[in-house]
Amino acid sequence: MSNLAPSLPEGFLLSPSPNLQTTRIDFAQTPLTEYAGLYAVVIDNVLTPTECATLIAGAEASSNGQWERALVNVGGGRQERIDYIRSCSRIIWDQAEVAERIWQRVEDLPEVKEISRLENCPKMFGNGPVKRGEVWRFSRPNERMRVLKYVGGEYFKRHTDGSYATPDGSERSYFTLHLYLNSGSVPGGDEVPEIAPFEFAAESGSTAPAQLDGSALVGGATSFHSLSFEDEMDVHVRPRTGRVLIFQHRSLLHSGQDVEKGEKYTMRTDLMYALESTKSETRSHMAGLDD
Repeated sequence: MSNLAPSLPEGFLLSPSPNLQTTRIDFAQTPLTEYAGLYAVVIDNVLTPTECATLIAGAEASSNGQWERALVNVGGGRQERIDYIRSCSRIIWDQAEVAERIWQRVEDLPEVKEISRLENCPKMFGNGPVKRGEVWRFSRPNERMRVLKYVGGEYFKRHTDGSYATPDGSERSYFTLHLYLNSGSVPGGDEVPEIAPFEFAAESGSTAPAQLDGSALVGGATSFHSLSFEDEMDVHVRPRTGRVLIFQHRSLLHSGQDVEKGEKYTMRTDLMYALESTKSETRSHMAGLDD
């Protein structure tokens, strides 16, 4: 028996995605060469527009249509509302079944299998675990889904994502999974515009991605930034309905750019890992990430 939320159809997300398109962001080939070897991948067509709209409706049903203001982690397990850093609304929705079904659509991709086991990867989790010979194996997507809503003028300023550890210490997150629920159309619209997996500020001649003519949503890209704060080096991933962006928590400075027009809906969760071993001598399975 499934533990699916009662507001969702029983067969929700059980069929495979018919046309996944995967693009690895090779930072060595972008202006952000300082991030060479760090992990980020864009996967298109993971969910259909109808599925994205159903996901938003399910989240709203779980909270009786109420959106709370999103908070910022300030350390020590505490969160505060800090509008000059983060301005948007959210619904926190614990739905392990939905998170797992989303994950099942992408887990067999070679670019995703690459991060199923982490060993000897200082760029992923620092030098301490490497010295201790720690090996971490993917266990599950975090059931805590944060469904986010940005309206005109809202944003999430530059930050890096922190690692989440379960209360018993048995699991820890190392990657963010970000699902875009709408793009240049209202949620559930039939057309999904062609939007490049990522683009450079230097190519467009602008520090923000160009808008689509007639779009219901303008702005709202996820942008990776140089630690030197040189905006012309930015790499942008624009919202596209059903697009998933997976990237490592550690070292990747990024932001949610201002929404200039319309509304932006996304879902964010974490990829959880369990400690498999502390004594393995096997080389990293993350080919090329730590070269």
